[in-house]
Amino acid sequence: MNHDDHKPGKILVHGSETGEITAELIERRAREIAVIDGRSPDEVTVTDRLQAKRELSGESLPPTTQEDAVSTGALSRDPSEPPSIPGRQVPLQNEADDQDVTERLAVEGVEEAQHDQMLAARRRRNS
Repeated sequence: MNHDDHKPGKILVHGSETGEITAELIERRAREIAVIDGRSPDEVTVTDRLQAKRELSGESLPPTTQEDAVSTGALSRDPSEPPSIPGRQVPLQNEADDQDVTERLAVEGVEEAQHDQMLAARRRRNS
């Protein structure tokens, strides 16, 4: 991937294309974060909004790479998930741009799935 300072926003949110990141989208995500943290969706904090903006802009995603680096942690935000076990390096099969997009979509999919699972779990506990 070209390592420049500009990182595009998330490609997908809840399985739909994000398009432009609006204040409404940030607020909706912040409400979900409040629910995940065990608060009412009406009890959104500044920290929730900042986290929502970071998540939607892609700032919280790990960078993509062109080579397999030794990974000591997991891609998950779940602290109970065990550390990743590094495999072995294999030759690249895709063009650089294709691989970056594929890698980014995979990481975003994992992040979105975890967010949705945490939100659903909190809603089940509260109902």
